[in-house]
Amino acid sequence: MAPWGLIGRAQVADVSEQTVFGFEPPKVHVVTLKAVDINVTVRGFAARVDASLTYHNATDNALELEFRMPVDEGAAVYKFEAVIDGRKISAQCLEKKKAEKIYKDAVQSGHTAFLAREDVLTADTFHLALGNLPGGSQAELHLSMMMELKVKTDGAVSFTLPTVLNPRYCPRDISPSQHTESVARTGNFETVIVSEAYTFGINAKVQGGHVIARITSHHESLNVELSDDSMSAEVTQDSGGFKPDHDWSMLIYYANPYKTHIIRESGDRAGTGLMKDDLVMVNLHPEFPEESYSHRNEILFVVDRSGSMQGDSIQSACATLLLFLKSLPTGCYFNVISFGSTHSLLFPGGSQEYTEETLKKALELHSTIEADMGGTEILQPIKQIYSTPPKPGYARQIILLTDGQVFNVDQVKELVRCHAHETRVFAVGIGDGASTALVYGLARAGHGRAEMVYQQDKLQLKVMGLVRSMLQESAQDVKISFDVDPPGGIKLIPKNPPIIFGGQHLIMYVRVPTSTEVKSITVSGVVGNAEFKNCYSGSDIVTIHDEEKTLHRLAARAQINEWQIDNEEDVVEDMITLSLATGVVCRRTALVGVDQDMKPVGHNPEQMHPSQSPGGWLFGCSSGLHIPSYSIAMSAPPRSAGFSFGSMSLPLSAQPRSRGSSFGLLAEMDVYGDMGEEAESISEGHSPVDYGKNLMAVVSLQKFDGSWILEDAVKITSLPHSLLAGATMYKNETSWATSLVLAFLETKYSAEKDEWALLANKARMFIARCGDNLEALMVAARKVLAEN
Repeated sequence: MAPWGLIGRAQVADVSEQTVFGFEPPKVHVVTLKAVDINVTVRGFAARVDASLTYHNATDNALELEFRMPVDEGAAVYKFEAVIDGRKISAQCLEKKKAEKIYKDAVQSGHTAFLAREDVLTADTFHLALGNLPGGSQAELHLSMMMELKVKTDGAVSFTLPTVLNPRYCPRDISPSQHTESVARTGNFETVIVSEAYTFGINAKVQGGHVIARITSHHESLNVELSDDSMSAEVTQDSGGFKPDHDWSMLIYYANPYKTHIIRESGDRAGTGLMKDDLVMVNLHPEFPEESYSHRNEILFVVDRSGSMQGDSIQSACATLLLFLKSLPTGCYFNVISFGSTHSLLFPGGSQEYTEETLKKALELHSTIEADMGGTEILQPIKQIYSTPPKPGYARQIILLTDGQVFNVDQVKELVRCHAHETRVFAVGIGDGASTALVYGLARAGHGRAEMVYQQDKLQLKVMGLVRSMLQESAQDVKISFDVDPPGGIKLIPKNPPIIFGGQHLIMYVRVPTSTEVKSITVSGVVGNAEFKNCYSGSDIVTIHDEEKTLHRLAARAQINEWQIDNEEDVVEDMITLSLATGVVCRRTALVGVDQDMKPVGHNPEQMHPSQSPGGWLFGCSSGLHIPSYSIAMSAPPRSAGFSFGSMSLPLSAQPRSRGSSFGLLAEMDVYGDMGEEAESISEGHSPVDYGKNLMAVVSLQKFDGSWILEDAVKITSLPHSLLAGATMYKNETSWATSLVLAFLETKYSAEKDEWALLANKARMFIARCGDNLEALMVAARKVLAEN
């Protein structure tokens, strides 16, 4: 397992005599990674990350190294510096072809140079190249970026530092030249081994005008020092250190994360364009009318069953699928599409109405799902969906569950964008290393929402939040207006209003002339037949002065993301101009620096062409064969699949998971919480489950129409059948049983209400259809539980 973001290659031509898969493996040379230091500064809902990597070339030869680094697809990478033996080299943001030529010419002339650019096909991977690192010298690489932070469904502000870069599948219709950036390579490359231990330090500061309730993590044991007023915190990794086999994460819980938060960042008076004006970041949670939820939906579950989903990822996908299925409202239509190298439909003839029989078939499929379908050909199943029109009178929604390990992200995003007027797309990224470019990019292109789900996450809560957004009707005629003095001069960035979902964190950027006062902001529109209007006072705006211009650069990244999704040629010049003005790298620009003070090294590297395997190049291939990777490697704990910080490992064959019922699978996933051996009894019929401690066990007994039968109410409440059956008068026994379970949920799981809210709505609708008085039944049910 290799260090962060590094796939190193040495400019030495001789190779060993042994061959693997018919290819001659390169001779190994040594580069020592001394340290990785990450400093994170969080201010409210924005973060700045400064990463530093220190290397020592232990050979006598000048080396050219290439690195790959995972980043969040929305990150604004804006600064790259190198310190070579004490000499500091700063990069400039230039048009990409010009930057690549400068780098290539410098390296061929013997100068030390470096280059940073976005991957040609996916925005969540950066390519860094360092040419002519002299023998015996030390290099410090410093990369800086900004990141947007959003309030998640559980109220946490989540910061994730991508450290796992999984192998990306190369579809058969993409040639190697399409997904490799070979222009920067100037010689024949060989494997470089990082053989010694190195230090990995992460320090974070949290500040910015919010009261901090607590700070925790998915994986890490953190040291948190909270200030006396709880307005700031210092966070460090504990003495056990960080093992780079998963993404590093930090969950910040503010005392009131849903409060409107508006920040005005002063511009650079000497700057140009966007950087000159002030920039306002608006964080709000707009509310929609209750009647905005619709049951007339056609819902298509698209489940990734490729080999890369093996282990925790496929189990997470299965658990997520089950929760979706249980939350569907009666009257909707649905289908399940499984994909890998091929794809298949649960209902080949098209979506079917959600009934007891169709749910049973879906659960039968769910119980057999494995990561056993080969590669990740995601484009073809999406094409098949779009090949037929939506059902008349129903809103079509796609829900994608994937680890996102593909190269052809732009192809898929473009297809989704072209059909966004008729089909919304929601995406769930599963596990560490999932492609944020695919998951967030598809949701943005398809006017939906996305969530990243980790094994330790509150899976139910995130899933239910996504389903609630999915069942909302689309907001139409959205208008964002500003009351300013003097009038005019206000520009929304990007210019098109963002997609709005009720109750979800909405971030907007507004470009404001320096002399303009913002008095109020209004967000309005129509959802279904109801209007909504949310007004926010300008008196809440807090003005800050930030030399790094964090908000300006985040706004630039937001605009670049929209342009790259639109993929229109007439905005290319505007994109380049914005990138050069702000320093934020886009697909059309790069950061390049040259050490002009160093004496040129004595070699002239030859041009190198990437080697190709029988079925693909480097990361993945349709045949499943891989050549030995050219990578920086080191001794580290093994990972089941993928590679940490950009190193490669051969994929393992899919491991079969244990059979049993759907809910036995959930016990493996810890979706039940701390059920332990009790969870197994659900699938094996052993000792009773304590339903007062296991919400998912209660959910598992709900029928497709939202009801619970009396026998299930007896199990859940642990009260005698005779007591419950004779407790009150009712028209329908099942509606009474359902009322008892609803009262039980209110009593035992009030803190988890967001997780079972949609299930409860289904239950109430069932009672209404039975003709019983819901309120009277609920009063009686609460009384029975309180007295017994």
